Amino acid sequence: MPKTEILIIESRSEQDIFEDRYEGSTLKQILKLQGVSALHYEVTNLEYFEKAIKQASKKDVKYVHFSGHGCIEGIALTNGFITWKEFDQIAWPHLKGKCLCFSSCDVANGIYEVFEYHKSFCNAIIAPSRPITWGEGLVAYSALYHRALSTDTSSSQDVRVLNHIVGAGTFNFIPSPYKSATYAVG
Repeated sequence: MPKTEILIIESRSEQDIFEDRYEGSTLKQILKLQGVSALHYEVTNLEYFEKAIKQASKKDVKYVHFSGHGCIEGIALTNGFITWKEFDQIAWPHLKGKCLCFSSCDVANGIYEVFEYHKSFCNAIIAPSRPITWGEGLVAYSALYHRALSTDTSSSQDVRVLNHIVGAGTFNFIPSPYKSATYAVG
């Protein structure tokens, strides 16, 4: 069984569920076509979000991808909202050494707060600084993880490519002030 290198946590709004809009399971299938093993959890509340985050502690997980709604103050679950302070309390130290990716509107404008609580919260964060659509997130992160198959590029270079795809300045690469490193997959 291949090692799981990407953990996808998805939490859709009730309207997204009703209208059958999602990203996570499609992204998992794209990764499978590329030979990358991903684990996908769809969570609706804090209890299951916490269970999914704990899976990030597995040594083979290199990227943790959150697909759902977000804003400057935090991320939304189907049934609830998590501020960055609460996110830190849930996710520390499970994300230490990981690259954290968000497919959530405006998250890059507030997520840096987690480094104020723990400089080593994670190795790097990739997140949008404006509202994005489910389609933009899927296309952008499919490209990011495809590029992560190569050891010849860095995540900061890959984010520049994402911005060429979906629009300049859409995605930010936020390195950890403690230790910034990213990984190849596959």
